[in-house]
Amino acid sequence: MVRLATVGVALGLLALSSCGGGGTLSKEALQKQYEAIQSLAAEGALVADGAADGRTTETFVSVQSLYLSEAAGKIETDLRSANGPQPAVSLARRVAEDLDRLHEEPDDAELARRLSEELQASAADAEERAK
Repeated sequence: MVRLATVGVALGLLALSSCGGGGTLSKEALQKQYEAIQSLAAEGALVADGAADGRTTETFVSVQSLYLSEAAGKIETDLRSANGPQPAVSLARRVAEDLDRLHEEPDDAELARRLSEELQASAADAEERAK
Protein backbone atom coordinates (compact mmCIF):
# COMPACT_ATOMS: atom_id res chain seq x y z
CA MET A 1 0.00 0.00 0.00
CA VAL A 2 2.84 2.40 0.81
CA ARG A 3 4.28 1.80 -2.67
CA LEU A 4 0.99 2.62 -4.33
CA ALA A 5 0.69 5.78 -2.24
CA THR A 6 4.20 6.81 -3.27
CA VAL A 7 3.39 6.31 -6.93
CA GLY A 8 0.14 8.24 -6.46
CA VAL A 9 2.03 11.15 -4.93
CA ALA A 10 4.57 11.09 -7.76
CA LEU A 11 1.87 11.09 -10.40
CA GLY A 12 0.00 13.86 -8.62
CA LEU A 13 3.13 15.97 -8.50
CA LEU A 14 3.80 15.15 -12.12
CA ALA A 15 0.32 16.26 -13.15
CA LEU A 16 0.50 19.46 -11.12
CA SER A 17 3.92 20.39 -12.40
CA SER A 18 3.57 19.31 -16.01
CA CYS A 19 5.21 21.83 -18.30
CA GLY A 20 3.95 21.73 -21.81
CA GLY A 21 4.99 23.56 -24.90
CA GLY A 22 8.22 25.33 -24.07
CA GLY A 23 8.84 28.38 -21.98
CA THR A 24 10.57 28.98 -18.72
CA LEU A 25 10.18 26.86 -15.65
CA SER A 26 9.27 28.70 -12.45
CA LYS A 27 11.15 27.96 -9.24
CA GLU A 28 8.03 26.35 -7.77
CA ALA A 29 7.46 24.17 -10.87
CA LEU A 30 11.11 23.08 -10.82
CA GLN A 31 10.80 22.19 -7.14
CA LYS A 32 7.75 20.05 -7.91
CA GLN A 33 9.63 18.31 -10.71
CA TYR A 34 12.48 17.50 -8.33
CA GLU A 35 9.95 16.18 -5.80
CA ALA A 36 8.42 13.95 -8.48
CA ILE A 37 11.88 12.67 -9.48
CA GLN A 38 12.65 11.99 -5.81
CA SER A 39 9.44 10.03 -5.39
CA LEU A 40 10.00 7.94 -8.52
CA ALA A 41 13.62 7.21 -7.60
CA ALA A 42 12.65 6.22 -4.05
CA GLU A 43 9.91 3.92 -5.34
CA GLY A 44 12.34 2.43 -7.86
CA ALA A 45 14.87 1.82 -5.08
CA LEU A 46 12.23 -0.11 -3.13
CA VAL A 47 11.40 -2.23 -6.18
CA ALA A 48 15.10 -2.88 -6.86
CA ASP A 49 15.68 -3.75 -3.21
CA GLY A 50 12.84 -6.27 -3.35
CA ALA A 51 14.34 -7.77 -6.50
CA ALA A 52 17.79 -7.98 -4.92
CA ASP A 53 16.43 -9.84 -1.90
CA GLY A 54 14.07 -12.06 -3.88
CA ARG A 55 11.00 -10.61 -2.12
CA THR A 56 9.21 -9.69 -5.35
CA THR A 57 8.40 -11.55 -8.53
CA GLU A 58 10.25 -10.88 -11.75
CA THR A 59 6.96 -9.89 -13.38
CA PHE A 60 6.24 -7.27 -10.72
CA VAL A 61 9.77 -5.87 -10.96
CA SER A 62 9.60 -5.73 -14.74
CA VAL A 63 6.18 -4.08 -14.93
CA GLN A 64 6.65 -1.65 -12.04
CA SER A 65 10.11 -0.53 -13.14
CA LEU A 66 8.82 0.10 -16.67
CA TYR A 67 5.92 2.14 -15.31
CA LEU A 68 8.27 4.22 -13.14
CA SER A 69 10.77 4.62 -15.97
CA GLU A 70 8.10 5.97 -18.28
CA ALA A 71 7.05 8.49 -15.62
CA ALA A 72 10.67 9.63 -15.15
CA GLY A 73 11.05 9.88 -18.93
CA LYS A 74 7.96 12.11 -19.05
CA ILE A 75 9.52 14.41 -16.48
CA GLU A 76 12.72 14.55 -18.53
CA THR A 77 10.71 15.45 -21.65
CA ASP A 78 8.74 18.10 -19.77
CA LEU A 79 11.91 19.62 -18.35
CA ARG A 80 13.54 19.72 -21.78
CA SER A 81 10.53 21.39 -23.41
CA ALA A 82 10.41 23.95 -20.59
CA ASN A 83 14.14 24.67 -20.95
CA GLY A 84 14.71 23.30 -17.45
CA PRO A 85 18.19 23.29 -15.94
CA GLN A 86 20.53 20.58 -17.19
CA PRO A 87 21.07 19.03 -13.73
CA ALA A 88 17.32 18.35 -13.46
CA VAL A 89 17.12 16.92 -16.98
CA SER A 90 20.16 14.70 -16.31
CA LEU A 91 18.79 13.47 -13.01
CA ALA A 92 15.44 12.53 -14.55
CA ARG A 93 17.26 10.76 -17.39
CA ARG A 94 19.52 8.87 -14.97
CA VAL A 95 16.52 7.67 -12.95
CA ALA A 96 14.70 6.59 -16.13
CA GLU A 97 17.79 4.74 -17.40
CA ASP A 98 18.33 2.95 -14.07
CA LEU A 99 14.71 1.86 -14.04
CA ASP A 100 14.99 0.70 -17.67
CA ARG A 101 17.95 -1.49 -16.71
CA LEU A 102 15.93 -3.00 -13.88
CA HIS A 103 13.04 -3.61 -16.27
CA GLU A 104 15.33 -5.37 -18.76
CA GLU A 105 16.96 -7.65 -16.15
CA PRO A 106 14.47 -8.13 -13.31
CA ASP A 107 16.09 -11.43 -12.28
CA ASP A 108 19.64 -10.08 -11.79
CA ALA A 109 19.96 -9.70 -8.01
CA GLU A 110 23.40 -8.09 -8.10
CA LEU A 111 22.32 -5.52 -10.68
CA ALA A 112 19.18 -4.83 -8.65
CA ARG A 113 21.30 -4.24 -5.54
CA ARG A 114 23.49 -1.72 -7.38
CA LEU A 115 20.49 -0.02 -8.94
CA SER A 116 18.80 0.24 -5.55
CA GLU A 117 21.84 2.13 -4.26
CA GLU A 118 21.99 4.35 -7.35
CA LEU A 119 18.28 5.13 -7.15
CA GLN A 120 18.57 5.93 -3.44
CA ALA A 121 21.40 8.34 -4.27
CA SER A 122 19.30 9.93 -7.03
CA ALA A 123 16.37 10.29 -4.64
CA ALA A 124 18.61 12.00 -2.09
CA ASP A 125 20.02 14.28 -4.80
CA ALA A 126 16.54 15.25 -5.99
CA GLU A 127 15.36 15.83 -2.43
CA GLU A 128 18.31 18.14 -1.77
CA ARG A 129 17.76 20.08 -5.00
CA ALA A 130 14.05 20.50 -4.23
CA LYS A 131 14.87 22.60 -1.16
